[in-house]
Amino acid sequence: MTLEDGRPGGRALVIGSDVYSRIVDPTDRRTAPLFGDGAGAVVLGPVAEAGGFLGGSVATDSRLLGLIGIAAGGSRQPSSTDTLARGGHYFRMRGREVRDYVTRELPRAVHELLTDLSVPPEEIRHFIPHQANGAMLRDIWGHMGLPHAHLHMPVARHGNTGAASIPIALDHAHRSGRLAAGELVLLAGFGGGMTMGTSLISWGNR
Repeated sequence: MTLEDGRPGGRALVIGSDVYSRIVDPTDRRTAPLFGDGAGAVVLGPVAEAGGFLGGSVATDSRLLGLIGIAAGGSRQPSSTDTLARGGHYFRMRGREVRDYVTRELPRAVHELLTDLSVPPEEIRHFIPHQANGAMLRDIWGHMGLPHAHLHMPVARHGNTGAASIPIALDHAHRSGRLAAGELVLLAGFGGGMTMGTSLISWGNR
């Protein structure tokens, strides 16, 4: 991170938040029990050269954009009495197909990142994924191939809080005292698009 004059330094505040209670259909048993409102924040700043952010990746498969979304209320389907009557403003998700995508692509994305960074999977100590669904995360965990990593999963407490879920889970891990300086922490997010992102950091306590 650099300042405007090129000198190293400065800090950035990164915030993720979602208010699903405004958009989830309370009668939809496929989504309503899974989601919660939440907000999380992370402060990014300078660290020792060997620590901090080690690398990341982002990929999108736009062929699957219909798996998650809100049909009405934008320029494609402006709000009207008809869109309101048929529930077009509610969040919808084709859960089984989303699960198939994540189960197939997340292990691949993680191991491509580790290969690119020349980091053996055995060196990862913590895995903090998007808190989508507890059952899905437990299933995926068996395919991740991270033998010495701890899976952090506070989803049972907060539900799927969308953009807030990784910072909330990271905060849980930090407050619990589980993260030690120098340990490798793997973050993985996924969602509408379909989009998937991974990041590897070397934890540094202050």
